[in-house]
Amino acid sequence: MGWDDERVREHVQRLEGLLDGLDPGGHQAVQALVELYGEALGRIVRLCADPSTLAGDELVGHLLAMHGLHPEAPEARVRRALAALEGFLAKHRTTVELTGADGDAVRLRVATEGRAAAPRPVLDAVERAALAAAPELERVEIEAPAPEKVLITLDQVRSRA
Repeated sequence: MGWDDERVREHVQRLEGLLDGLDPGGHQAVQALVELYGEALGRIVRLCADPSTLAGDELVGHLLAMHGLHPEAPEARVRRALAALEGFLAKHRTTVELTGADGDAVRLRVATEGRAAAPRPVLDAVERAALAAAPELERVEIEAPAPEKVLITLDQVRSRA
């Protein structure tokens, strides 16, 4: 019986903890095994008539990305992940735009309606979504303009009094 996505995530978390406890020889063995599986995945992709069907599975898509085999560019996957956040971002009156990508990084511009800065949880959610969509990325650079200062003149205060 296959694993559901939740079981895969739990297994990955457990595995990350185990990897932290390995000695250098253990790390080398794991690296050699990962390279072997990467080669096998590459062969599967080459034999598959439509690799995008493989990439549609969360675990397989993640593995393809980690081995540089994903049929879709990281930018396209990040855009899709940001589109999936639209409802969440709308609640915070925030928009996100992918402004560039180079190698191991994407650049995002985050803007909020009005004069407020985007809250830290919103920026964190955007970064997590981008990295989950394209795990081969090393950085998500977020440009979030500082909030504009609001100046109220003495005449404005008097006119309302």
